[in-house]
Amino acid sequence: MQELILNKPDFKYKEYIEELLKLDGKDNEVHIVYDLKFLTPFTSLLVSSFLNNQKFSVSHTIGESGGGSDAYAQNFNFFHFAESSTNFEERNTNYSGAYTPIMKTIMTDYFRGQDNISEIVSKKIAKVLSCDHTGIEELFFYIISELLRNIPEHSHSFDAWHCSQRWEHDDYIESEIALIDYGIGYRESLIFKESREIEDDVEAMKEALKPGVTSGKTKFSSKGENEEESYLNSGYGLYVVTELCKKFNGSYVIISKSAIATPNKISTLGNGQEFPGTAIKIKIKVPKDLTKEDFKEQISDIVKDGEKLSQSIAGALNTASKKSKSILFMK
Repeated sequence: MQELILNKPDFKYKEYIEELLKLDGKDNEVHIVYDLKFLTPFTSLLVSSFLNNQKFSVSHTIGESGGGSDAYAQNFNFFHFAESSTNFEERNTNYSGAYTPIMKTIMTDYFRGQDNISEIVSKKIAKVLSCDHTGIEELFFYIISELLRNIPEHSHSFDAWHCSQRWEHDDYIESEIALIDYGIGYRESLIFKESREIEDDVEAMKEALKPGVTSGKTKFSSKGENEEESYLNSGYGLYVVTELCKKFNGSYVIISKSAIATPNKISTLGNGQEFPGTAIKIKIKVPKDLTKEDFKEQISDIVKDGEKLSQSIAGALNTASKKSKSILFMK
């Protein structure tokens, strides 16, 4: 039996990834020693979704420091998914309070149009994170829906893992959003549609973060039921989300296979590591007095800059979709 000790703070996520990737697939049993004073969304989602996806047989004990947060971890569905429990009655499915627990949303019925599965889930999460501040709710809905719809549109996976947490302060709301898919990653996605040559995962990450670069559907040869032109892919969603993080005193971590991006740099995970999919952490601080009009102006400014920048990028689309421009507001 292998042992996985959870006792490091959330900024040590790279060490957690290394430990997860070192687990021997031939030894199916893993024992978790849960010894965290605090459990945060990104760390919890990394560990639980990975163990679940890799089909390990998991058990756990609570360490001395873990006794103060194990009840939260239980309500957060951490143990349920890490241990691949089939007792669905124990699973927390509530979108309420100050967090949304770990969920795996199946997106096989996703379609390019309003009220698709990514928007339904995003509305629920945004409602929790916004504390009923309408402008903030719009912003969170935009971020989450853009990231969620990338999973069925680009990853060739339809399992979307996600969770979130908010902390309310006097003048602003701080929120952390985590999303993971175990799909093909940015490099394979970008070279799948066309004969685009991309050397490695780092180059793919750089391309994916540029405005107008996409491997998604950019035009309909024929439209399915409920599909709308406004939802065609234009390659601006991830670019706008990362720029929003910069504007609102936030940060992000984006991992795709062996590449990792933060606001400061794009590099490799190191030591030959390769995460089997894409993992995203968004942490952002939004003023409580943000209005819909303020949010729309921020998006407009970012998109205009992106459309200008795209003109110097080979093969990039020079016009963002209405969805990426947030012209289609949440109902």
